[in-house]
Amino acid sequence: MSGELGLQNSFRERVWKPLQRYRGSDGEAGREISLVEFMQTRAINDESKPVGLLNTAGQPISMNDLWCDLGLDPARITLENVLTLSEDVKYLAPEIVREFVLKGFNSNGAYTDIVAGTESVDQMVVTAPWVQMNDSDPEAIGETERIPEADYEWGYKTVRLSKKAKAIHASDELLLSVKLPLLSYFLQRFGVQLSAQLYNEGVMTLVNGDQADASDACAVIGVASTSDKLTYKDFLRAWIRGRRIAMGWTNLISNEATAYKLMQLAEFSNQQGLGGVKVTLQPKNQIVPASMPQLVSEGLSDDQAMLFDKGQAMVYLSFRALMVESERIIMRQINGSAASLIGGFTTLFREARVILDGDLAFSGNDFPSYMVPLS
Repeated sequence: MSGELGLQNSFRERVWKPLQRYRGSDGEAGREISLVEFMQTRAINDESKPVGLLNTAGQPISMNDLWCDLGLDPARITLENVLTLSEDVKYLAPEIVREFVLKGFNSNGAYTDIVAGTESVDQMVVTAPWVQMNDSDPEAIGETERIPEADYEWGYKTVRLSKKAKAIHASDELLLSVKLPLLSYFLQRFGVQLSAQLYNEGVMTLVNGDQADASDACAVIGVASTSDKLTYKDFLRAWIRGRRIAMGWTNLISNEATAYKLMQLAEFSNQQGLGGVKVTLQPKNQIVPASMPQLVSEGLSDDQAMLFDKGQAMVYLSFRALMVESERIIMRQINGSAASLIGGFTTLFREARVILDGDLAFSGNDFPSYMVPLS
């Protein structure tokens, strides 16, 4: 029954305001969380159960529970119904749009596939450290001998974050006639497109680095034969060196045309371990990955493939998480929703990424000096 949870008159104080504080705002770092997750884990319930809203059955609240408490049928509701709710619950409208956009935003091929994690920051211009170790191999020493010191270089780099935003205007006719469950698919697609833009920016940061002077650009090495372009043995060479510098180059990015070629290589398309092999090499440090996530981006040229260590290559810096705002334009009888976020990418270790270029010979394009084996 409607009203049993008491959210009609307390949604703003119990849910919406605490949710905004948790997410943070401009200049105040916060954490990404969906409306439903926040209601289930952090919204205030009562004195006996202070954290997490429960439905009448004592289970974590769902979106359907919220609709029922507001007296709405989740199968028949339209966005117009939400926009015309009471003063206290009007804040729900942008959150509903945000839920759908966020679902598409976090779909496959998102920027989260290429970063080690997300870090909240409170500035749009971020100062990040960099450290380069030199001559850091431990050495054997005798009793009472002075321990040799490793040489290193370090400093700071500046990373500028940017805003990405898009607005949708919907007429009254659309909002009144299209039920919210059906409209959700189109809003999810909007989130997919916003995510794709962020993903492309991330790939370009992996390729060009996070500095305007390209001082942090990805290393490019050649192949065994420029006439054969990219072959399996070129990947073997990279994987071996990656393991020797303690980097797991087991994620792959290439453009569409190159991805098509790579997927036709016998070593990547045929089942391995067949054909009467007498001895199977099983390297203890897993030189050849058992599987390798493959991503596609036009940020790389034809016959180029980037291998990178997702856990050590790059992080996303979030100044403002995904925010959706809504407004009513009475004279045009339309409602507008704008989705925006502020953030950017910063690289971690240059050794965590390398590009194989089928147009360059390895004999003249070897691994760079900062990829000297550790052992």
